[in-house]
Amino acid sequence: MKKWLVFAVIILTIAAIIIWQKQSTVEANPNLRLINQENPIPGEAIPTDLVNLYQIERPYQLFDSSIELSSHVVDALANMIHAANKDGLQNFIVMSGYRSVEAQQKLYDELGAEYAMKPGYSEHHSGLALDIGSTETTMDLAPEGKWIEQNAHRFGFILRYPAHKTAITGIEFEPWHLRYVGLPYSEEMYEQDLVLEEYLTQDK
Repeated sequence: MKKWLVFAVIILTIAAIIIWQKQSTVEANPNLRLINQENPIPGEAIPTDLVNLYQIERPYQLFDSSIELSSHVVDALANMIHAANKDGLQNFIVMSGYRSVEAQQKLYDELGAEYAMKPGYSEHHSGLALDIGSTETTMDLAPEGKWIEQNAHRFGFILRYPAHKTAITGIEFEPWHLRYVGLPYSEEMYEQDLVLEEYLTQDK
């Protein structure tokens, strides 16, 4: 009996270490920061490494010339779209990227709470989120949308608001909204069918 007790203590200790390591990684990794209706972006988390997509060579179209993303997200996005291009998909367009609190306030005033997040509570403030579409049709119908759903995790992105997780995210299905969390986290979330809220709390 004592041997089994020692074995159980060892297993529990190892599990606790794994959980602690994961939580420490999450807390230290800004790519995994939770931003939603209950969790605003801290002031110090506003990105300082923004890249204007209009000013770089890119394998996708842009909705306008003002769209910005954090530099490491720009690289991951290019890698993802290049891979999609090799699969025959050429009609991607980035609709939106980084959004200042002031710009979000204007959007919120125009659209209201039903269609826009409150200023300070949007993932777009992080430089890690983007809205991507197809130049041919809506993303829920486009082959680009299906490809993104099945492959974005390979490049560090997650589909942030999937249709079957609205009760958890509090946001209706948005097949165009991608969030960069980085590897291997995006692959883990995809394989376990977890949204960010679930992933950050599953071991706590």
